Amino acid sequence: MKCIAYVSRAPISRASIREHSVRMPTGLSEIISASREHNPKSQITGIVSYREGQYFQVLEGPNFEVDKLMAKIAADPRHEDIWAFLDVDIIERSFPNWGVSVFNFVDQGVFFSTFVENHRIIFNNFDDYQKKRIKPFIDIDKIDTVPDEYYQGKNLRLLSWPDLNNESNPQMIMSLCIKLTKKPYPFNFLADSGEFGTPQQVTQIVREFERSGILSVTEAEPLVEKVVVSEKKPNKFYGAIKKFLGMR
Repeated sequence: MKCIAYVSRAPISRASIREHSVRMPTGLSEIISASREHNPKSQITGIVSYREGQYFQVLEGPNFEVDKLMAKIAADPRHEDIWAFLDVDIIERSFPNWGVSVFNFVDQGVFFSTFVENHRIIFNNFDDYQKKRIKPFIDIDKIDTVPDEYYQGKNLRLLSWPDLNNESNPQMIMSLCIKLTKKPYPFNFLADSGEFGTPQQVTQIVREFERSGILSVTEAEPLVEKVVVSEKKPNKFYGAIKKFLGMR
């Protein structure tokens, strides 16, 4: 499989602009309808979003299907100044389904965070112009630099719950919140249980909690083995013998 991600500028029709109204790009509804119909049939997952006059789209799927769709997009007059900032082979998808997020904040989703984390090295190499171009969707300077291994051996506890309306899998997130609310819980147990996805997915969820300021991360207390010294009760017979022999 492969992943292609790009941003493009949307030509704005004057007929679609009214005073004090939202600037709606020409053909937005057609793009959304076509992607919803075509992409699942072609086993393409990802997301499309629109902000501040630009489209942002991630395409993941079979190499041939993704390349064919990208070539079609490049020739589409509804897209201008296309910048494909990502074109890489992948073995695992960041987005399990196809999603449309027109005006919503896609960067609050767990799957979007996974996508950013999976391609962090590429984002870190962007120059100032590239950072500014993609900033409506990804603020490169605010990408969390906490390494994956940071949470290893730590205890986690939620200070408050996230807004489950913004979560891609609210039922799973709710189960995790319940576990982290009762008492500090070891990250390693969460990552190894498989209950909340792969260790990388658990890391992304936890990182999102911490970024939102609702997570407490503390060092796990070392396990101290209690050495139990069994006190032997004195044997009455041997005690009497010792007393008889003058040993006590």
